[in-house]
Amino acid sequence: MSEQDHPGPPEEEPLIGGATPSSPLPGDAPSDPGRDARGAVIGVPPETSRRAVDPWELQHLRRDTRDLRTYGRDGPGAGYYGATQRPAGRTAAIYFFTLATLVIGGILIFLLFQVLNEGGDNPAEPLPPAVEAVARIESPTPGARITQNEELTVIVSVVAGEDIVRFELFVTGIITDQEFTVRKTGKHTYASVLTASFDAAGAYDLVVRAYTASGQQVISDAIQIVVVPPTVATPEPDVVASIVAVASMRLGPDEGHNQAGTLEPGQVVTVIGRTGDQQWLQIANGGGLWVRFSAVDIAPEALADVPIVEPPPLPDSTPTSPPTGNPDATVTPSPTPSPTPAPVPNAPDFIATNAVSLEGGSILRITLTNASTSPFEGVIVVRVEQVPANPSEQILDIAVEPNGSAAVNFAIDPPIGEQTVVTVTIDPDDAIAESNEDNNVTEFIIVPPPEGAILSLSAGANEGVLSITIQNDGATLTTNDARLIVSVPGETLERVISPLSISQGESTTIDGIVAPRTGEAIRVTLFIDGANVATATVPNPNVADVPPDGQTSGNNPPTNNGPIEPDEPEEPQG
Repeated sequence: MSEQDHPGPPEEEPLIGGATPSSPLPGDAPSDPGRDARGAVIGVPPETSRRAVDPWELQHLRRDTRDLRTYGRDGPGAGYYGATQRPAGRTAAIYFFTLATLVIGGILIFLLFQVLNEGGDNPAEPLPPAVEAVARIESPTPGARITQNEELTVIVSVVAGEDIVRFELFVTGIITDQEFTVRKTGKHTYASVLTASFDAAGAYDLVVRAYTASGQQVISDAIQIVVVPPTVATPEPDVVASIVAVASMRLGPDEGHNQAGTLEPGQVVTVIGRTGDQQWLQIANGGGLWVRFSAVDIAPEALADVPIVEPPPLPDSTPTSPPTGNPDATVTPSPTPSPTPAPVPNAPDFIATNAVSLEGGSILRITLTNASTSPFEGVIVVRVEQVPANPSEQILDIAVEPNGSAAVNFAIDPPIGEQTVVTVTIDPDDAIAESNEDNNVTEFIIVPPPEGAILSLSAGANEGVLSITIQNDGATLTTNDARLIVSVPGETLERVISPLSISQGESTTIDGIVAPRTGEAIRVTLFIDGANVATATVPNPNVADVPPDGQTSGNNPPTNNGPIEPDEPEEPQG
């Protein structure tokens, strides 16, 4: 180990201030200080010369320290080779001071941050963050399906930093609604309800625009909806039947029930009931009249869906006999009925062919028809019963051609408000000699007048071509299903009219219908949407009928003022 590695002084160097072996023992007399080989007193540096700096000192000691450049000049506090040693207490003080400085500085910094964050005794209100304005359509949802012509409710909400004062709804770029009443639903949140309706099916874009109090516009994202046509509920199919022969309509399923009109071949009726033996069918006409099964054409599988209806009882026309075995009973003799007069040739034959309620049920219009080949001019009496008519009889002075018609109105008070049976009698006193005296009394079922068109027909013939006029005395009629049925026994023609539109008080004329080649009288019937609404009768210009007196009846003038419904009664067929 070299001298530089020794922590202590060199082995040959005497201990500064130490005693040499030659020093006197304690108690001896003092001796001279020790000297080195050069004669210098040990421990006292030379006055003029400095010792050379050892290389170890240059390497390990600071050169700028004056005490380290000389050996042993720092006195008792110096270390070996002149290195000054700091006391342990001084080093601890330095560490304590440094630590205290750091702690105090940290406390000051913490207090400074607290002051900055809290703002002292009067902290400033922090600025709120800016609210981004956003509009959104809450309802309907994108792709929603809306029914045509139904009102659509559009609910919109807006988030904004200032009040909203107006909403606008745009449908495919066109403003359709706006709202100035705005509901505030929360902080910075506003809502409103707008509406729209759509006349046509298709796809539509909805956009809502809102205005703030400062005039800023907030526009929502567009959503698309689909408008679809309304769903039409499929009704239960009606059971229909076609009339194949002239059929009498009666109040019940028996020949003993009163007759209430007739049906012509080609008419279509709705069947609503049947008897258990299927000999009679109940139809919707007149509120539930009955016709014979043999007069209609109906599919057997359709008839199976028709319910069996309990028929009404027959009218009680048989006088009650007194009890048998009562000797005190008196039998009232029945009057002997007068014989039916023989038909009068070349005489008129009047039949009540129609009865209809008008003007809210306050008017009862009776149509009578001369169902003969002889004209009539004179006075005739018409009577109505079972309705509050005032008067109940009216006298008409008329001139009616063969198969011509006339009408008379009866005032009804109170008005007819429900289904009623009315009895109409033509010439009740038999003052007019007719070719048939047994068909002057007819019963009709009267129903309250419909809120719709009131139609009547008039027909004429010229050179074998018919001209038919349809008159509307009710509300405007518009339909795509109108048919004229021109019929004679054994032959039926049909003319379809589509569309047909007639305003109230107006009429339209249908020309160019070729008259049938057979049959004396031509019956014209108008059907609207499958329902029989009016009839008229006109003599057939193609048939020359020669009565016994030599008069012809094939060139009669046109018939006017035809009845509204085909209710020409016939005698029951045995």
